[in-house]
Amino acid sequence: MVGVFDLGSNSFISLVLDGRKEIMEDIQVTAVAFHVEDGYIQSCDKFKLKFEKMKEEVLKYTDNIHVFGTAIFREAKNGKECFEYIKGKHYGKILSGEEEARYSYLSVLWDEELKLKNPVVYDLGGGSLEILDSFSVKSLPLGTKKVKDMLKSDSIHETLEYIKSFLQRPSGSVVGIGGTFVTVAAVVLKEWNLKRIHGYKLRVEDIDHVMGFLFPMSEKEIASLPYIPEGREKTIKPGIVIVKALIELCDEITVSRRGYRYAIGWELEKSVPGGI
Repeated sequence: MVGVFDLGSNSFISLVLDGRKEIMEDIQVTAVAFHVEDGYIQSCDKFKLKFEKMKEEVLKYTDNIHVFGTAIFREAKNGKECFEYIKGKHYGKILSGEEEARYSYLSVLWDEELKLKNPVVYDLGGGSLEILDSFSVKSLPLGTKKVKDMLKSDSIHETLEYIKSFLQRPSGSVVGIGGTFVTVAAVVLKEWNLKRIHGYKLRVEDIDHVMGFLFPMSEKEIASLPYIPEGREKTIKPGIVIVKALIELCDEITVSRRGYRYAIGWELEKSVPGGI
């Protein structure tokens, strides 16, 4: 049995796996509290406490804990120091962009429920959008936090056109991973049901419906919806704009609620060939 922590700029996620069996998963949105000023993370103590609280639940199942950090720890001037402080004595590291992309792709390729042979994966986070296939990795400066700043000065149409200027029409089945895709599917389904969300196929009409429904709302009103995770109201609107730009090029995006943590966990549990 293995516990895997995914520490990112939008959320901290803990996962416990026993082979292929998912024992528990906990998602704590951190977008509200994570604060970077002049390139330095200001909230290490706060996130150390969050990590320790989440770890209490994981320790009920296993002390075989592995901790991984992503973009915010790669980019911040004190990112390595902050990550090591949060991680403490446990195994783990800050993943390089290439490692994060590889495992994100493998989390889809190895997914026995999705059963896709040559997927194109959109991995959307707070700082960037990765486009992954079996041959290449492309990282774009189109994360939800960056697009949120754009929307403060530009119209939705201008922002959409800017995003699409980076994109090309994909070939093959397209899969979206990350909290934005999961939340959009939850809004369409009007419930936070991860079994229904995983594998749900988002279409253009779904995004248009979600935009028409959520964009007139304030963040407070969005936060009151029972299927919106705490903190996600801060980034869901820019996330929807990004998804709309993507889906207009591919017509359909299959949602995966999983991410790189699953591929790493499956590998650590020797549920797949290879080794980390």
